Amino acid sequence: MINIDLITDKYDPKNYAVDYQKGTPVPWLTFDDFLPPDLLKEIQEEIKNIPRYMYSKFTRNGSFMWECNRLKYAPKVRDLVMNFNSGEFINWLERITGHDKLVPDPHLIGAGLMECETGHSLKLHTDFNWNEQLRLNRTLSLILYLNEDWDKDWGGELEFWNFNKTECMHKISPDPNRLLIWDYNDQLIHGHPSPLTCPQDKPRLGLRMFYFKSNAEPINPPHRSLYWFDDEKGPYDQRENQ
Repeated sequence: MINIDLITDKYDPKNYAVDYQKGTPVPWLTFDDFLPPDLLKEIQEEIKNIPRYMYSKFTRNGSFMWECNRLKYAPKVRDLVMNFNSGEFINWLERITGHDKLVPDPHLIGAGLMECETGHSLKLHTDFNWNEQLRLNRTLSLILYLNEDWDKDWGGELEFWNFNKTECMHKISPDPNRLLIWDYNDQLIHGHPSPLTCPQDKPRLGLRMFYFKSNAEPINPPHRSLYWFDDEKGPYDQRENQ
């Protein structure tokens, strides 16, 4: 079983929060060697055994990517997802990014494993902003790169462009075991638009997680559990009488 605290303890948020906010054109930061090497290896081997029929094809405007959010045959990946959705990890994310009240997505809408093979690309785009299943607004994106190896000559760097699409500001290499976190912004243009030239047996792999926030208001005034009753007013909060 994965202990996410043993992983995140390497990265004390007080040492990274300032650097995160310095990211451009949106706040972002990478964390290298994120998982313990033995766990990374186990997950990489497990991914190889996921049947292709568990994946779906993402094709849009010349892009191509295999996506998998059904993790029946990948228990260690599923355990990692559950840890990334845990209160402990979300607390770590909030302290790094400055966002509060983040909500994970257990359904992995648009998220989960991704795989891009040689010749594949992800054209420049902006991300979806609304999770209809949860009815929440997107706030934060995360990728953990899981490929076994990567040569910069193969391409695949995630490009962050300025909001006017006139300049590529950053190229982030999909280095194995690199965690990338960035703020959602509906103007952020990004992708890896050039076709990959990696060997057929060395695809670009990653686990994507998205986090959300609600702008909802309570239907009724908030209260704690009510254990006191009155024949006329019904359940009530004893603190009112203190």
